[in-house]
Amino acid sequence: MDFRCAAVLLVVAFAATTSAFTRIPKHLEEPAAEGKLWAVLVAGSDTWDNYRHQADICHSYQILKNHGIPDERIIVLMKDDIAYNDQNPTKGIVINHPQGKDVYKGVPKDYTGEAVTPKTFLAVLKGDKKAVDGIGSGKVLESGPNDHVFVYFADHGAPGIIAFPEDELSSTDLNNAIKYMHQKKMYAKMVFYIEACESGSMFDGLLPNNINVYATTAANPDESSYAIYFDDERETYLGDSYSVHWMEDSDKEVFEYGDLSIAQMHVSEFQGRKNAEPIVLPEVERDSVRSRDVPIEIVRRKFLKANSEEEQSALLKKLNKMYRNRQFLKNTVSHIVAEIFLNEEKESDTMNNRYKLRNFQCYDTVRAHFNEECFRLSKNAYALDFMYVLVNLCEKGVHPADIMAAMDRVCIHPPTYGIL
Repeated sequence: MDFRCAAVLLVVAFAATTSAFTRIPKHLEEPAAEGKLWAVLVAGSDTWDNYRHQADICHSYQILKNHGIPDERIIVLMKDDIAYNDQNPTKGIVINHPQGKDVYKGVPKDYTGEAVTPKTFLAVLKGDKKAVDGIGSGKVLESGPNDHVFVYFADHGAPGIIAFPEDELSSTDLNNAIKYMHQKKMYAKMVFYIEACESGSMFDGLLPNNINVYATTAANPDESSYAIYFDDERETYLGDSYSVHWMEDSDKEVFEYGDLSIAQMHVSEFQGRKNAEPIVLPEVERDSVRSRDVPIEIVRRKFLKANSEEEQSALLKKLNKMYRNRQFLKNTVSHIVAEIFLNEEKESDTMNNRYKLRNFQCYDTVRAHFNEECFRLSKNAYALDFMYVLVNLCEKGVHPADIMAAMDRVCIHPPTYGIL
């Protein structure tokens, strides 16, 4: 699969989007007169620790809205448990930058709460109104062969999956939906942004380069994405590095997939031409942290600013428990590998290296079994950090039945939740 670092499409257009609702140069153009712009915006997470994902999505909505895309052609999926969360000191307000303005006001609540699922997302992409009958607003893409479609997703991920509050979406299912859209002539061109760990794996080896789809991701198939802008008042991270800086972070690789010719097009052809007033915000410390370490870092920061020994003691106990839980999960995965190989060299290779995911059928099968029998991924986010091990087992040629049998022998612990 052809891919390269640097994204002309985004760098040209989003040179100022770190400062909120930025202006797009006047010479940039929308699709041809008969074409329209459509957008699907998805925050796949929930809980206060993941504040940043919904903040990213709300911010992106404001950009699109201010560039002239009407609400009827912007479809938003988010849990909507942040703006009025008990931990939010500014009820009804969500920000994406330490000195940023509110990005929550006016955001459509198309699909919220339990409606934020892979099934809903795929139905929206495929224009399947029947699948969302009675769910949320019922809005789906009604785009046609002359239209441009922009899809932006922010949440956690792992090899071959992106996460939703209660489930995961596989790379296979996403790419099948994209191919369906192409067959049904639902777009002239389509652009994907995905903010998630190992997000490149959603397209690598799967997305054709001849169906007019361009995808850029926060990470390659093997690396983490990064949270940014810790806010002392809210005690959480406000954004993600890739999303907040729109691919301008020179220290981070951004990967492209699919039809790379779309990268030469202007971003307004997917996100609207109407000018928005620029808002220039002061520089602040970027303090990026690996996305999967955000829960640990939040508790650590609370510990450092605690005002009493009692509060420090409680936070230290919580932090130690988080580390113990993580070690338990890691040990469980290591024991599964040991059950399969009974060979230290092979075990070490499986735990310490990362093979490229190509055996999608094997991986999807054993991942689903791990999810049911060992650790539910939606309830134990740290488990996502070890999905590469299952990739390695499949790519080494271990039969899925043998992998699942090892899981059954090792995963005899009670149902476990909250390993972050």
